[in-house]
Amino acid sequence: MAVNIIKIKRTTGSTAPSSLNAGELAFSGGAGTQSNLGQRLFIGDPANSNAVTVIGGNYFTNLMDHAHGTTTANSVLIVDANKSVSELRTSALHLGTSGSDTLVTATATEINSALDGITSVAAELNLLDGSTTAGIVASKAVIADANKDISGGRNITITGTLTAPTLDISGNIDIDGTTNLDNTDIDGSLTVDGAVDINATTFDVDATDDIDIDTTDTTGGIAIGTANSGVPVSIGHTTSETTVNDNLTVTGNLTVSGTTTTVNSTTVSVADPIFELGDDSSDDNLDRGLKLKYNAGGAAKFAFMGFDESNNKFAFIPDATDTSNVFSGSIGTLQANIETGNTGLTVGSSVPFSDNSGTLTLQNVDAIDATTEATLEAAIDSLANLVQTGTITSGTWNATPIGTQYGGTGLTSVGSSGQILVSNGSALVYQNIDGGTYS
Repeated sequence: MAVNIIKIKRTTGSTAPSSLNAGELAFSGGAGTQSNLGQRLFIGDPANSNAVTVIGGNYFTNLMDHAHGTTTANSVLIVDANKSVSELRTSALHLGTSGSDTLVTATATEINSALDGITSVAAELNLLDGSTTAGIVASKAVIADANKDISGGRNITITGTLTAPTLDISGNIDIDGTTNLDNTDIDGSLTVDGAVDINATTFDVDATDDIDIDTTDTTGGIAIGTANSGVPVSIGHTTSETTVNDNLTVTGNLTVSGTTTTVNSTTVSVADPIFELGDDSSDDNLDRGLKLKYNAGGAAKFAFMGFDESNNKFAFIPDATDTSNVFSGSIGTLQANIETGNTGLTVGSSVPFSDNSGTLTLQNVDAIDATTEATLEAAIDSLANLVQTGTITSGTWNATPIGTQYGGTGLTSVGSSGQILVSNGSALVYQNIDGGTYS
């Protein structure tokens, strides 16, 4: 088996080539240093007027050839599996994110004198990290402010007696035990974890904040207006928004009297076999049908399929314009299998005829009679020029070589071992590949 060798431009020196073609490679084999261009790989940059550009070389890989985590002089810094290095020296140390970092001004002596002797572990020191004065941060130390005040706490468990000459609670109170309150004035929220029975002629709740009604009873749930028949139930103001966050079942009739009904669901199931669209009380000159929204290449569009009132015909418009429920636009093409009876377009479950751009195509034909077969063979045998054919799976090509203008080579033989087929500007020839040398 022949071995193909592809060479690129090269030199034993340590300089870059004077010029390169777009995508052309070159290599300098001389000893590389920071100040020269030895042991570099170059390419002609097609995006920069074919400028000679360094793209690599063993000069750079040698800089990385050392144990990870070991700081090596005049080499790349590579951390180990723990993101650590053996030694690091710097004239300035900045801590923080880029653009908001802070210069560490303390000297090594100052840092050693401040931290030397501290026995606290990192987990203990981290309890202070993120703590705020007078505020409570989860899993952090609590720091009172100058007035010994703190805020933001949650559940506090006291096993003894809480004694407070004055107790001012400005937020919510949740009491799970028995509470005896005399002359109680509640200015904030009230949470009751037991049964509440209110017998009153009028029950009026006025609030300036949220009102929540909730239960864990998944059987009875929350019942409103179910005790007596015929009691009207009104939810929401005439201009307010009412949201149902879970399944909604309507056992009676549903009447929607608004101007717009929006349904955002993946599946809509309707048992009624007939949809009634429009109003026949008067001639409104409006179309009836489906408005189908879609997006084409980032542009919002919609199609219309339905009854065109202007001409009393059904229409399909793939890119329609809606002018107050009157649709206009170019009529589109409807793809469908059409059964036309004895016209011959559909025979059983097969479609022997199809149309593409006005051309009638014969297809799915299992057999033809002898007369038709002989006629087709004679017509093919006498063709002066065969414009198009399918895949030739067998046989031997005995004609002249196929020209380059038809996808061939125009050649009657192959080249020597190791050569490749290239263009010389007028024809295809076999040549060797050698980028040559440079100095």
